Amino acid sequence: MPHLYQKNSFKILLFFTSCLFYGCAAAGAILVPLESIDPPSGKYNIGTQVYFWTDNSRGEVYTTDPTDYRELMVQIWYPAQEGKNYQKAPHVTFPKKAISSIARTAGLPASFGRHGTQLTSNSIFGLLPIQNKKFPLILFSHGDGGLLNQNTSQVEELVSNGYIVIACNHTYNASITFDKEGNPIPYKQNVSWNEQAQYHKKYYTNLLINYRYQDLAFLLKTLKQKRLNDGSLNPFQNNIDFEKVGAMGHSMGGGTTYMAMLKNNEVKAGVALDGWFFGLLDEEAKTNTKKPFLHIGQEQFLDAEIDGDINFSKDGKRNFDIYNTILDTNKESYGVYIKNSLHYSFTDMKLIYNQRAPFSLPLDSLGEVDKKIIDDVMDKIVLDFFNYILKDGTFVINNYNTYQGEVIFNKYISRELLK
Repeated sequence: MPHLYQKNSFKILLFFTSCLFYGCAAAGAILVPLESIDPPSGKYNIGTQVYFWTDNSRGEVYTTDPTDYRELMVQIWYPAQEGKNYQKAPHVTFPKKAISSIARTAGLPASFGRHGTQLTSNSIFGLLPIQNKKFPLILFSHGDGGLLNQNTSQVEELVSNGYIVIACNHTYNASITFDKEGNPIPYKQNVSWNEQAQYHKKYYTNLLINYRYQDLAFLLKTLKQKRLNDGSLNPFQNNIDFEKVGAMGHSMGGGTTYMAMLKNNEVKAGVALDGWFFGLLDEEAKTNTKKPFLHIGQEQFLDAEIDGDINFSKDGKRNFDIYNTILDTNKESYGVYIKNSLHYSFTDMKLIYNQRAPFSLPLDSLGEVDKKIIDDVMDKIVLDFFNYILKDGTFVINNYNTYQGEVIFNKYISRELLK
């Protein structure tokens, strides 16, 4: 078997050769092979809509203009009536403008992602919601520098099985987002928060996840109104069971989800995908939400003595300490740990990137776990967990497929209940 350096050297040589003869865009399609995600398992058609909403109760902390209010690009997915002659929505909204930013986030030349504009989801723009039927609602929060579409596989699995899901790009904290005119808004850091972060990073991160949580609370509030934020009639108000609301997020979105569980009585349960809980204060981590919580992440979350973390940063040990405090404190918690996974294994990037293609470039952040395992475990466990809480289903954590020991399942009971 050739040494990894030799294999990578060959791929680099191939890249420069391909660029010479075909151009960088064509080389990107060879070295960064992409494929659309699989269809979900449920019976419902999936409709989707994109909105641009302004929260007039909050000033924008990322700008210096006192007249700026918090503006969000929002997408909602819902069980839909059947429609003819509709096309599937692209996997990423505004793909031509967004893909180059995603490529840079992955550490690749912007031109490498151009063929990603051809990726489609299983959702359809413009379909009418199913009438006279109510569905539970799930709020989704992306990771720091992520996108609202980054876990479309789990979103579509939920919706096809009778859920409504809403997400926003957390403006300035997303890799890229857009205003209602289609102008791009790139990732940006808050200057004053950054100054605070130099002295107290945890305090800064706590401010950030609270700000992101307020985005989710705004989405929920807006969906309850007869008219949406843009003044149009709300087509979803009568389709949502507001007694059955959950939250879900990846990385910092996992910490944002836990904040929603702590602060919002309407949120009945939460799911974190390889969660970044660093921003939770000690008293927050030690507070029993009295709500079920599920975390799906890397195997290293099981190692209480680990030095590194999901992002190889110096704050990793603190992140794991907070996570273990949550497990000790919270009423009912579940952990699913997948071997040979890494941080971005828990996003669609793992599913759309063909790591097994002959000349594919190695993307170290995706991990070596088979993407079929990731796809099956995440889709099924997330759906079953929310069914358990929001649809009176069953959830026996130890009965799931371990894939010959590749997946570990744990249930945790808080110390308070063990007394």
